[in-house]
Amino acid sequence: MSESLMRVRINAAVRMIPPSELVGDRWIAENLLEKRRHRLRPPAAAALAAAFRPRTPDDLAAHLADADPLHRPAAYWSGLIEVLCDRALVVEESRAELDPRLAWLTGLRRSWSRHGWGEAAEYHALAYDYPCVDYSEAAGTYFDHDRMRAYQAVEPDLDRHKLDYLERPELPLPAPAEGMTPGTVRTVWGGERLDGRADFAALSRILSLSFGATGERVPITDAAPLLRRSSPSGGGRNPSEGYLIVRDVPGVEPGRYHVTMRPFGLRLLDDGGPLGDEDLRRIFPQTVRRFPGVRALVVITSLFERNMYRYREPRTFRTVHMDAGHIASTVQLSARAMGLRAAVFDRDAAADVEESLGLHGLREGYLLTVAISDGEPGPVTAPVTAR
Repeated sequence: MSESLMRVRINAAVRMIPPSELVGDRWIAENLLEKRRHRLRPPAAAALAAAFRPRTPDDLAAHLADADPLHRPAAYWSGLIEVLCDRALVVEESRAELDPRLAWLTGLRRSWSRHGWGEAAEYHALAYDYPCVDYSEAAGTYFDHDRMRAYQAVEPDLDRHKLDYLERPELPLPAPAEGMTPGTVRTVWGGERLDGRADFAALSRILSLSFGATGERVPITDAAPLLRRSSPSGGGRNPSEGYLIVRDVPGVEPGRYHVTMRPFGLRLLDDGGPLGDEDLRRIFPQTVRRFPGVRALVVITSLFERNMYRYREPRTFRTVHMDAGHIASTVQLSARAMGLRAAVFDRDAAADVEESLGLHGLREGYLLTVAISDGEPGPVTAPVTAR
């Protein structure tokens, strides 16, 4: 087939990302297979968008020239299309069938999209062959240290806990210690009564056991000490932050609080006053509907950059959820050990939660809610264990 009759189209491995606060003021063309991003000026972005429909290069240039409000000639657009072809952002139409990697990605997207997992397919493609370190070999540890030193040469590794609210009114929290909860394994998982009272003394112990620091570890690289916290965290990154929303808890005023690590305590955030019941139903619709009688909510967010410093993009998505899950489970188990009802929810109104707490969702995002209330009289049915 002659070059004049050859049809071209956007590379099936390329996705376009519009300008935003996240990526800046340029369009981005991201190649999912090559793990590479290209910043595009508006004419290049327009040419790439027009190339979603297969055309010959001459037809594509003529189409762009006809629609160009600046009346640039077809020759200008032909040169721009050549540049996009050189960067493999625009390719021959037949390449998707001949290139096995493109065929794999196209099939992956098609099959996963049937279940509404289109974005998950793209994430899977990005993370599929991420060069993880093999720690089963001695060289893995040295490679890890070299990688962290390379990161630190560009940007210091200092972010360990949030310091935004140190000037706010404080309610001190106790350091975590053995014997803070009177419960046993039978209390938590068995059939004993949950007859505790959700007051501030109980709540402070729950927060201590779930978020409190038990010590520090000094890294071998040039980084700030890593906190050892009661809930485990991959790489000691501790991306999760905790917030307490008090509705009706004896011993503490209703309001929104941040669990600040150093000094360890609650910092009051309520410039606009505490949340009313109508606001709680709007912001936490799943939790309020499925957990009647809520007295307090523990909201767990993630500071993504803290984890991305070590794990970078592909592995951050997994590890932040693991981290939040550890803490949420600790909150729930600690509450039950003290005779309180507690349950974990993950489908509240994320954007509204973040706005209520004064957060920017792309930097620190909502992940989980743990609802806490008084225990209830009578025996509690033992959980069913899957066999």
